[in-house]
Amino acid sequence: MEPLSFQKYISSLDPASLPRVVKICSGVYFQGSVYEISGSECCLSTGDLLKIVAVQLQKVTCDNVETGQSIELPLNFTGHFNLSPDESFTSLEEFAKTKPAELQAMPCYFSSAADLSIDGQIIPKGQSISLTSVTTHEGSKYASCTTNGPSGHHSFWLPFSFRGLFYLCRGQHHYTLSQALQAKELWGQHLKCSRLGTHTFLLCPEYEVQAIMHMRKDVVKIPSSLEVDVEDVTEESQHIHFIKPLMLSEVLKLQDIYPLQAEILDGPNYPLIFENDWIARLHKGQRIQIHSKVCTWRILASSRKGSKHFLLSSTYQGRFRKRPREFPTVYDLAMSQGSSKRLRVVVTRDCESNEENLPSLSVGDRLEVLRLVKANMQNQAEHQATDVLLCSRSSGDEDGDDEENEELLLPMYLDGGFVEEVGDSKKYTLPEIVEQFQLPCEVRMVVKDSSLAPDILGSNSMLRLEAQITETFLATSLCEEPDASFEIPPQWLDMSVFLTEEHVPVQTHLTDMSKIQVLTESFYYQLVKLLPSTVVAPPRPPKRSECKNKTAPQKPREEKVPEKPKQPPPGPKPKYAPQEPLNLKPSKMQSNLIARSTPNEYGTQPCLPKPHMPKRVLNDDGGNSSDSSEHDYEVIENDIKKTIHKMQRAFHW
Repeated sequence: MEPLSFQKYISSLDPASLPRVVKICSGVYFQGSVYEISGSECCLSTGDLLKIVAVQLQKVTCDNVETGQSIELPLNFTGHFNLSPDESFTSLEEFAKTKPAELQAMPCYFSSAADLSIDGQIIPKGQSISLTSVTTHEGSKYASCTTNGPSGHHSFWLPFSFRGLFYLCRGQHHYTLSQALQAKELWGQHLKCSRLGTHTFLLCPEYEVQAIMHMRKDVVKIPSSLEVDVEDVTEESQHIHFIKPLMLSEVLKLQDIYPLQAEILDGPNYPLIFENDWIARLHKGQRIQIHSKVCTWRILASSRKGSKHFLLSSTYQGRFRKRPREFPTVYDLAMSQGSSKRLRVVVTRDCESNEENLPSLSVGDRLEVLRLVKANMQNQAEHQATDVLLCSRSSGDEDGDDEENEELLLPMYLDGGFVEEVGDSKKYTLPEIVEQFQLPCEVRMVVKDSSLAPDILGSNSMLRLEAQITETFLATSLCEEPDASFEIPPQWLDMSVFLTEEHVPVQTHLTDMSKIQVLTESFYYQLVKLLPSTVVAPPRPPKRSECKNKTAPQKPREEKVPEKPKQPPPGPKPKYAPQEPLNLKPSKMQSNLIARSTPNEYGTQPCLPKPHMPKRVLNDDGGNSSDSSEHDYEVIENDIKKTIHKMQRAFHW
């Protein structure tokens, strides 16, 4: 087939013959010009192939042949068209050159402007002559013609070189707009329409062509008015496969197509999110097999020092022992009480309270976290019901006999140090940890996964399990190693591929090589940001009724300060009643200017020097004496021994 303009090819295209494959030959967009089609850039180069899958009429322009003006007809135009009768020619040879479509669509009809005398026969002017066939005799063409007139039926041969004035005989058939565009005998013909006047018109349709191109994800929409020449190569292109690129996230949405084979067109974007060996092999040109879609959970974990971060699969077969958790504040204790087992902790730092009726904690105290309760606290003149943590403190002698429990109400803002008591030596799998404990928690790996060689967690035995993440993965393997699979998360690791038509056998046994995925540090922090966070800021301690300007000098007062009435001896402590909020009244602040507090390294005031301890002098009787009788120094060796003994009992040393 000879090249045609794109407009002429589309106008003569039968929609029933789609799809058709055409090749770009030449035109305005020669040698790969880039232009915009439907809001997206498209490049047509000489030799490119287009697979036309659909043609849709967009508009019809009606050109006035006599005046050169154009009007656009609506697609639902109701007027009728018929062929114009005023086209003339002087010989059949001229007719064959100017109207080849008419000559091929025989029989065709014409008439003579004067009487014809052929072989002794007179054919009156204006009488219809039917041209039925064409033959060649001794190098000259002749037309086989017939006519029906008043004198009867006549047949004769009319030479192509016979000259005269002839007119095409148009039938009285009328065509709608769609019929006129689809009728082959009307392509390029002059038409008349009574709705448009007495002039002669030429119909110029414009179509939207939907085509598939190599390496184009979407169907390309091209106007038929594009000034390029094309050649139909449908028969020669039966073996050509048009590549349609897809992202892995789009493959994830496909249903009932697994297993399948794909080739990577563009590897993962940088920076990478994993540090495993298999990710470096996902490059352009690598063929992979996608076996199935897997929806599973993984555990986000970090090494104890935070230098390594992992995603642990739920199928990981290693075993762990639970390690004691550390809690810096009472608020952290309250946030961790979500498991079925009650939390028992040991105090690792002295916590002294400056408030009345609030307990102080000592190193080695053993606490059992019970529950959150509401308590009324008096802040200056206001009473507030706030959350406090109800705990039970156990106390007894050094041997642990006659142990008594004391209920404590700890405010959420109390700062201290606590370590969880862990007396459990059971080895847990990851599913058991997720089911029985609350994340985050710290574990120690004691049994490696025997299916992994090597198990990279062996050098990071102390882990912090931070969160459980549920995502959909694609179980994938390389074509050269179909049994060694790895799971790709398209939401985080997307790449461009195209699906091949090769058959992929179903793999009955796959070895998952991605049970432990090592995260890059940048992706770890991105992943932490994506996790849902329910952490709220811990409550602030209540404001104290201290002097606002502590550093301002004060004038000495002459009047005497009235002495405080003596407090009666405290009675037995009432037990906590859950149905009635307790009333915790803060004590009055001291009137001295220097308040005992933790030194602030960012403060402007200099730190106070430590008071000088007087030397102890042994008396003759072996007792201690001091220069000042006001001080009574206590030997604290026995208290240290008691504290060490408590810590040993707590951690089973």
